[in-house]
Amino acid sequence: MDQTYMKKQPVLGLVVKMSLPMVISMLVNSLYNIVDSLFVAKISENAMTALSLVFPLQNLIGAIMIGFGVGINAVISFYLGAQDHKMADRSASQGLLLATLHGILLSIVCIAIMPSFLQKFTNDPDIISIGIRYSGIAFCFAVMQAWGLVFEKVYQAIGRMTLTMACLLSGCVLNIILDPVLIFGIGPFPAMGIAGAAIATGLGQTLSTVMYLTVYLTQPSSIRFSLKDMKPDSFLIKNYIPSVFRPA
Repeated sequence: MDQTYMKKQPVLGLVVKMSLPMVISMLVNSLYNIVDSLFVAKISENAMTALSLVFPLQNLIGAIMIGFGVGINAVISFYLGAQDHKMADRSASQGLLLATLHGILLSIVCIAIMPSFLQKFTNDPDIISIGIRYSGIAFCFAVMQAWGLVFEKVYQAIGRMTLTMACLLSGCVLNIILDPVLIFGIGPFPAMGIAGAAIATGLGQTLSTVMYLTVYLTQPSSIRFSLKDMKPDSFLIKNYIPSVFRPA
């Protein structure tokens, strides 16, 4: 998008064009859990209970990623506004590095603590087993989810709200299609139960990320990622952290 675009357009039109796709994107993100619940409830009561117990940690992962994503968005927008494209590119690259690291860390930590977390709420071995099976697969896609979020915030920072909405909708639609296919076994696919729900969610998130990568590699963008800019920068990383978590 032309960097003078926001300087020339009417304010009301900009508010609608920029905010509406973002609102829809946030709604789509929440649909993953709702859709999973709809189909998992048909497996068994225990499966639905296990999924409900896993959701808090899923939401925690998402909340942390969104918190850093908003920081990345703000820093990139700041440097673009200052016409410092070198620092904007560096900020995006640092954000991708940080997202990768905390995606790996959150995946490992949440999988490790899930058995003890579930045991705090239930003594039923079947519920615990189902919850561990679902989370063990779903959390493995945390890095893909983190990358998708970085691309989402980068493209939002340069004003391509419609693109982010389209990518997120595509992932959600794939999740809706794959949930019954993988859970109950439709056509050539075997019935995978709760594992199918986790795979469907992960593949939906992966599709969104792949679409972002495809657009990034095939279309020109005012933001470019670079390996040489991924050396950790404490100043930039500090600015990614939401202000509520920063020391006074």
